[in-house]
Amino acid sequence: MPPSLEERQRVAANRQALDPYTVAIAGGGVAGLSAAIFLARAGVPVAVFDRSESSLHRVSKVNNYLGFPDGVGGPDLLRLGRVQAVHFGAEVLDEDVRSVAPRQGGGFDVVTGARTLHAENLILASNKRTDLATSLGIPLGGHGGRFVSVDGDGQTSVPGCYAVGRITGLPSQAIISAGDGARVAIAIIQEIRGGYYVDHDT
Repeated sequence: MPPSLEERQRVAANRQALDPYTVAIAGGGVAGLSAAIFLARAGVPVAVFDRSESSLHRVSKVNNYLGFPDGVGGPDLLRLGRVQAVHFGAEVLDEDVRSVAPRQGGGFDVVTGARTLHAENLILASNKRTDLATSLGIPLGGHGGRFVSVDGDGQTSVPGCYAVGRITGLPSQAIISAGDGARVAIAIIQEIRGGYYVDHDT
């Protein structure tokens, strides 16, 4: 019998080595989890850092998410997304990202309450973490001055730092946020592999 989600998360959280990741994702809502699923399926080492801050935790029913004709509870959708991300090899860690900083030689140092790790790329996937963007020198704009500008691939003004979902000013519907995470993940995979990439359904 394979280990449970809780067991896999506990093992990941207790690792002694500060393993590098190709991508670190700050935020475990549907945008961040969708990005993690695509990256993990492509064999890209990815970690999602999440403290259950997504507004979907407070949504009793999501009615416009494809595949749920009777709707799905926000917490259930997030739980299923976590299970799916871990199933394909992503690490989902219940840790708060306290700070991020560009690392000499490239990539980012990501500091949580439990560890400091290195990631080649960073995805900002929580609209509640604009502090991470501003600490990197990324300007905020848009309605209320609380959104991050990105290019067509989801990249911010800082090389290697991407943003997905609501923090980019997209509408907050879950299916739009998930699609945005998938789109940006594919852009990162193509950048890593140096060419066209598609994740075929089987």
